[in-house]
Amino acid sequence: MDVWTTFWSKLSEMTMNGQVVSSVKVKEEIEDGYDELSDWITQHVPDGFFLPVDAEALSSYSMLQNWAAGGDFTEVAKADFASKADAFIIATALAKGMTVVTFEKSAPQRRKRVMIPDACAAVGVACCDLNTMLRGMGVTI
Repeated sequence: MDVWTTFWSKLSEMTMNGQVVSSVKVKEEIEDGYDELSDWITQHVPDGFFLPVDAEALSSYSMLQNWAAGGDFTEVAKADFASKADAFIIATALAKGMTVVTFEKSAPQRRKRVMIPDACAAVGVACCDLNTMLRGMGVTI
């Protein structure tokens, strides 16, 4: 964070004005590993940034889990997808009509892990990388 100070400053602005949001499940995962990121969130992220898992998101989560269960993923990959924040991020985006931003790349043939872009594509959620998001928002660093 000390190297990319401008990025973190811009991200803080975007969280404060509601341009970017996340799932409360991401917050839970970050708080499990107390570190520089958890400190940053405490200091720079407003309460409304982390969206709760509401009824619509739970319905979307169920759809995602059904898709993963029917896929050719390993049992470990399915269990991991069910227990981590990734599925909740996608479910929230599906329920709210949002775009998921990730560094992951599509790998539809991968069986040992459910990749975010592939899960997004399966349920019709828009997905892009960080640079695409920033360009689309007119943000330069």
